[in-house]
Amino acid sequence: MLVDYLEESAEYLKQKYEHLERLEAQYIKVYDRDIKREVGIIKGEIRKKKSEITSQLLLNLEEFRYLNKYFPDLLNAFIQDKYIGKYIAKKSWLLNYKPLPPQEAAKQLEILYQMRTQLKDAKKFLRTWVGTVNSRAFCATFPVLKGEFEGKLEKDEVIEIIEKTDKKLIKKGWLLLITDSLIHIPLAKFSNKLTTLRYDELSAKSAMKAARGRGTVAEASAIRKYEKVKRQADHYENILIQILLANPEYVNNIKKNKNWLSRVPRNAIEKLSEKVTPRKVKERAWLNKMNKKLSD
Repeated sequence: MLVDYLEESAEYLKQKYEHLERLEAQYIKVYDRDIKREVGIIKGEIRKKKSEITSQLLLNLEEFRYLNKYFPDLLNAFIQDKYIGKYIAKKSWLLNYKPLPPQEAAKQLEILYQMRTQLKDAKKFLRTWVGTVNSRAFCATFPVLKGEFEGKLEKDEVIEIIEKTDKKLIKKGWLLLITDSLIHIPLAKFSNKLTTLRYDELSAKSAMKAARGRGTVAEASAIRKYEKVKRQADHYENILIQILLANPEYVNNIKKNKNWLSRVPRNAIEKLSEKVTPRKVKERAWLNKMNKKLSD
């Protein structure tokens, strides 16, 4: 169950951070190289766990949403947790997902685009502004900011509010882009980028092999180039996987409708869908387990 995983992760990170604090305190006293190396190992384990938590939330998105639906106080307790809370909070916007008809999704996306354009204009307008900003006059010119701030603020404070508002709109936009009717837009965009990078990766790998034995500088340069391209390609593949996992039903439909024995070549998204398997749960059975767990 996702709840068990989150509890274990919170305890795991608590122990790692406490261990890290002890090591760093020792290192300040003795500056030992072995302690510094151990600090690096612990930090690597913490980074790995953070990434794992994000992946598990996406893989168990259905259960994540049930947790919000039936046990919001418990979920909020996890979000307030010192060790895992911020990673859960970063994905909590997915809890607001609602399927929409194609025309409605496209209409709302266009409205959000216009609002973000207005924010860009507001930020540009402030570049040459001198003195405080009056909220009433400013929001009359840029109504997208109405309700976001009051009174008079310094220019830098208003720019910060604009950036926070923009982030909120971006998340709302993604909630629209992962609907069945629009998800092909980001998938196509990142899929094309990934295809290009995988081609570059193959080229860089060939160049790396060809550079072997040609001198330290040439060989090191070829290795760095290959590793950089591979990191970029893996990054975009991870983005695509996260987009797919954000709409489990879409992935399940790809798997359901695709005839894997067909001679028609699979496209990049179909290939990626083989790597991701959103975990399904039976709502009633899950609810019974949760009630039993919380009553024990």
